[in-house]
Amino acid sequence: MATVHEAFEIWDAWSSVGDSVAVATVVRVAGSAPRPEGSRFLVSSAGEMSGSVSGGCVENDVYLHATSVLEGGGPLLVTYGIADEEAFEVGLACGGTIQVFVARMGGEVDAAARDLVRGARSGSLATVVAGPAIGQSVLLDEHGTVVAGSIPEEIGDDVGVDAVRLADTEQAVTLSYHDHDVFIETVVPPPMLVIWGADEVAVSLSAMARRAGFRVTLCDPRPAFTVPERFPDAERVVVGWPDDIAGQVTIDHRTYVVSLTHDGRVEGPLLPTLLASPARYIGAMGSRRTHAKRVERLAAQGWDSAAIDRIHGPVGLDIGAERPAEVAVSILAEMIAARYRSGSGEALRGTEGRIHRQRPGEADV
Repeated sequence: MATVHEAFEIWDAWSSVGDSVAVATVVRVAGSAPRPEGSRFLVSSAGEMSGSVSGGCVENDVYLHATSVLEGGGPLLVTYGIADEEAFEVGLACGGTIQVFVARMGGEVDAAARDLVRGARSGSLATVVAGPAIGQSVLLDEHGTVVAGSIPEEIGDDVGVDAVRLADTEQAVTLSYHDHDVFIETVVPPPMLVIWGADEVAVSLSAMARRAGFRVTLCDPRPAFTVPERFPDAERVVVGWPDDIAGQVTIDHRTYVVSLTHDGRVEGPLLPTLLASPARYIGAMGSRRTHAKRVERLAAQGWDSAAIDRIHGPVGLDIGAERPAEVAVSILAEMIAARYRSGSGEALRGTEGRIHRQRPGEADV
């Protein structure tokens, strides 16, 4: 599938050689489906294709709609509902239903969204996918204010409020407003993971986190261990003590930090700095005894229990991990739960109800 970030890269490449581009976007999913909302399938006027919306032969029909749009047809919303016995033939497992919105790329909103992505800024795209104003869209900034485009005035304020609300968990959903259905998609830079400690767990964690969509910064005061060659998946490798490199590592509300070192010279200044920051996730390696002592030290420094409880320690989910790569899996799983503020961390077969996050307005499935 093509994400929103990848879609703009593809549009840039194809339009630079004079081709027009149509994009089909999954805007609603009911039940189980192989691609989530926001998945994209792009088609150029030269016949090139990229991405997917189902992983099956639904793409054949979507391709025809995309070529029709490129030939001058208007935007349209297509629904694919598949019975269970037919599911595997078309790639919609477990009888899922998807709605796909097909439109031509280009214009003010797409250009502004492309610039937003290039500038690593946050915002939301809101597109009317059904109703009298089908095809109208806006780009909103992180505060829900319109940057480009337009949608019907009577729904604009509500869309802006919902866009800000959905941004915290990076959701992409279709919501109904009077006689309009609007697909709202959060557009944010990949989250940052800052790893302290250049050990073997860090090697595995940096590789896995990058594949899960994180940008990785690796920090350690030991030059011999902190070399780029050991961490090819890290965007940055920084040598230094926490106080010395504080200005080089920005911690914001979309930053995840994991301390893998037991060295008090690192943890001592690092943890108070993190507790005073808006970091989304703070993890600290160590046994329960080690963490209990860590809690005592921070309490003695004046930190209250609510602040200290922000530290995930011992870090990771309980999966029996022992080897470095297994420990990395445990940590990354906990980070993902924190990213979407979802999931119990239990084995799925021991839980009831839906597997994927419930979408606003969707009945339990």
